[in-house]
Amino acid sequence: MEQTEVFKDWLFRYQYVYRLRRTEKSKKRFLTALVTDIAKMREDVRVIEYDQRKKYASRNVYVGNIKQADQVICTFYDTPPESVGSYQLFDRKDQSKKTTTFILASTILTILLGVIGTLVYMQISPNSFQFNSISTLGIIVIYAGYFALLGKVTKGLSNRKTLVRNTSSILAMLKIIAENKQKNVAYAFLDEGSYGSKGLDELQKQVKRGSKIYYLDSVGASAPLHLLGELPNNKKLDETIDYQAANQKVNYLFSARKDQADSTFYLNPTDLKEKHLNMENIAAVTNLFQ
Repeated sequence: MEQTEVFKDWLFRYQYVYRLRRTEKSKKRFLTALVTDIAKMREDVRVIEYDQRKKYASRNVYVGNIKQADQVICTFYDTPPESVGSYQLFDRKDQSKKTTTFILASTILTILLGVIGTLVYMQISPNSFQFNSISTLGIIVIYAGYFALLGKVTKGLSNRKTLVRNTSSILAMLKIIAENKQKNVAYAFLDEGSYGSKGLDELQKQVKRGSKIYYLDSVGASAPLHLLGELPNNKKLDETIDYQAANQKVNYLFSARKDQADSTFYLNPTDLKEKHLNMENIAAVTNLFQ
């Protein structure tokens, strides 16, 4: 699929400039850019807050009339934490376990490096301690930086390679918004999607009964596309999309490999670190909602 200049601009900025979307500050930067881009195409875009706390609030972005739409296309935008191994779709326990394993391993490694650094310093440092010396001030700065790093490691590091999960779905939705002018279709960019379903739960409180929700996840990976649920608008399905009919509240459209042994879906570490989009998948997703 040929990329337009606008799409290339989106791709560069959301792949590199706004790829981290985990802290309050980084999420606000992303949302400002996202709302600005959508406002160039249509005016009915709004940001709603929920789960408000003292210094933090979760935010969903809605485009169109969420309450009256017959069809809502959505995806999550927050950055997943670093973890080990593959990404098992629809398995929150496995994701939590792999994230915890990464945090534990990286914390132990960071502490070991601190201990080794301290022992080395004790061997080479002079016996006399001079607080106002340049070397002492340098050590203080190094230790301050070390403990700041240790604090981040113990909370979990943000995954910096987010093109596949889940920038690709954000880009697909921007393309759909630009090309789909149907008034009965609305769109939602959801917070708290990489950790759980808070953003999706909040969306489901807003939509009318009988509205079809299509949830996109990692659609730009170098893996086959799958649709679990109902076909949108009784359309003829693209032959590149594997379809499994299911009667459920939320329909899932995602790119993943399938384990033939237990029929689970996953993306391996190589898939997650891809630097290029699968544009054939993006085109198939866009065409599905035309």
